[in-house]
Amino acid sequence: MSIHTKFLAGKNGIVFIGLNATEEALNIGSVFCTRVHFWKILKDAGLISECTRTENTYPFEHMASEVFISGNLSAYPDGLGFTDMIDDNAITSKNSNSVKVESSHLESLKDRLKNADPDKIVLMGKRVTDEFLKMDETLKQIWKSRKNEDDEIAYDYLGETNFLGRTMKVYVVPFPETSPVSNKHKYYEIILKK
Repeated sequence: MSIHTKFLAGKNGIVFIGLNATEEALNIGSVFCTRVHFWKILKDAGLISECTRTENTYPFEHMASEVFISGNLSAYPDGLGFTDMIDDNAITSKNSNSVKVESSHLESLKDRLKNADPDKIVLMGKRVTDEFLKMDETLKQIWKSRKNEDDEIAYDYLGETNFLGRTMKVYVVPFPETSPVSNKHKYYEIILKK
């Protein structure tokens, strides 16, 4: 099973969207499995109940299943889901900076989101946001008006979209692993408040 559909198998009230899977993620069949940053941010924001490493697992291999599939660690009653913008089989480079997002990737993402049926979509990072907003001109204009030299101004609740035929809230948060923004969990907390 593709890791891009695997973590949409549970309840998906909130779906986090990344750009592409890392080599480790593809090899292990999990996401955010090598470092604790993402899980710690979700814990500090109140989105998951704990952030632990169990014995006999790759550092955080179990977390994605516990949060996104079984929901055992999800603190959000309607469940959490995760997908990347680019499908596993469409990844042409392991380096995110050189990955090209094509219209077919956006169509595939749109299909996955229709099936997941979230109430809230969380765009993780500026690149994901820029690419995603090719599908919603209104939100694209809001994003352009916020995007400036001070990156932290841009991260927040963006607005509502109807691009799937129903209303969903859209949020923009700093990418947990590489963004230099401090106190990232504060931006993730907004997801629960609005």
